[in-house]
Amino acid sequence: MILAAGLGTRLQPLTFHLPKSLFPVLNRPLLHRLLDQLEDAGFRKIVINCFHLAHLVLEMVGSYKARAEIVTLVEPSLLGTGGALRNALPHISKNESLLVINGDVVTDLDPARVVNLHQHHGAMASLVVHKREPWNNVAVMDEKVSGFNYSGPDAMAFTGISVLEPELIRTIPEDCPSSLIDAFKAVIDQGGRLQAIRADHISGHYIWEDIGSPGGYLSTHKVLFAGENNRCLVGQGTELPGDLIWKDWVSIGHRVSLGSGVTLCRSVIWEGSNVPSGAVLEDCVFSPYGNIIP
Repeated sequence: MILAAGLGTRLQPLTFHLPKSLFPVLNRPLLHRLLDQLEDAGFRKIVINCFHLAHLVLEMVGSYKARAEIVTLVEPSLLGTGGALRNALPHISKNESLLVINGDVVTDLDPARVVNLHQHHGAMASLVVHKREPWNNVAVMDEKVSGFNYSGPDAMAFTGISVLEPELIRTIPEDCPSSLIDAFKAVIDQGGRLQAIRADHISGHYIWEDIGSPGGYLSTHKVLFAGENNRCLVGQGTELPGDLIWKDWVSIGHRVSLGSGVTLCRSVIWEGSNVPSGAVLEDCVFSPYGNIIP
């Protein structure tokens, strides 16, 4: 299941017009990237919840050439991460583990391996964790999650990737907003096992980025461009002026109009944008709906 209902308040004003799960990442909607990744890993049924600008999510799913069965659930009101899972229960197998991933995560961790590791431990749920500031707040002891809101030096961060047993999902209250973290806390309180799967045990070198903030969105592109010889991505229907100056890396969307004397550096230019002559865009997200700078 891909959790894609969030409001994306940190990315306003862009999220007034596009939900963050549809933000372009290297000129491809993030949701399409996630669907590709899950299908390539062998998943044959994928559930997506949506709420904010749900009609755009439905359109984007409709434009995706799926190999898997895709179920899209439009929430009548925002149910939170826990409520979303409970609402999806009729579409989830009663006997199989469920992989859950946040719809604003960019990663190359193998989701099939995550499920396989979970099934070896017999836990109610497994959380993929790693060390990553400023999100280190999960207490881990002996490969088990023992608490949240923890600030010790050995605290780890939850990646937004987990595997749940249907039994846990059935404990979440119906028809009301709730947090998946609260469901995890309840498992701990009742003496159940929450397995901690370290991301660096899945892969020695891996990508994990959260696009939920302007800085995270730009950082995601920086990481994806790292090691590439050509770090200027140009979308279809976009022509580069002869006097364009670009530095470090830049992602330019489809059908972008660039004026003369433009300088671009570590920036993402969205599809359909008109960049005026003489513009200097550095560490910027530029779109037809407004611009954001971390």
